[in-house]
Amino acid sequence: MNERIQQALDGEIDPIRLSTSEREEFRQAELDFAAIVESVPMSPLPDLAPAVLARIRSESLQQKRVVVVLADRTRKSSVLQWLWKPRPVSFGWRPAYALAATILIAVLIAGQAIRSDRVTATAAPQVFTRFVLSLPNANTVSLAGDFTGWQPTYAMTQSGPALWTVVVPLEPGVHTYAFVVDGQRWIADPMAPTVDDGFGGANSRVAVLTPDTRGL
Repeated sequence: MNERIQQALDGEIDPIRLSTSEREEFRQAELDFAAIVESVPMSPLPDLAPAVLARIRSESLQQKRVVVVLADRTRKSSVLQWLWKPRPVSFGWRPAYALAATILIAVLIAGQAIRSDRVTATAAPQVFTRFVLSLPNANTVSLAGDFTGWQPTYAMTQSGPALWTVVVPLEPGVHTYAFVVDGQRWIADPMAPTVDDGFGGANSRVAVLTPDTRGL
């Protein structure tokens, strides 16, 4: 798509001034834009995004693949370049094209917002879980597990003689963990179920419940 065709689409020059081949490409571009406008449903948000996606899929499969497949790759690329080309906002000659672009952008933003809301609504809350270890003659104790990538991330606090504690936020589910003593020695929790760590030792496991199921 050359500059003269773009000017004609923007309403800056009369299409009559185009050559025969340019007018043909101009008419085809108008058909493409009209198909895009018609494919956008006008149902109210938040149902606008799924409706648009369903309409596009239906159009592409049942109505000669109007939006998805253009006459050739070159024309498709040129039309997309024209749509995204920076230009002053004008509603003089072809407001329908600007309206179509505005609706499509609104659909994308609304769809992203809906997806974010759904993820936020369905994400399980973290549960603060307390770990306790009774161990004399230790200088430092840290907590490591599958929730830290097995790095001794959480330093435990000595809250009494030989008593070490820490509270960490965990996702609901079953977690495997171990205590790291003085930065070198890995030991399992004597108060929790143990599992083989695959290296001849043992790790511990804890089941973290969501607040609404903790009493079940």
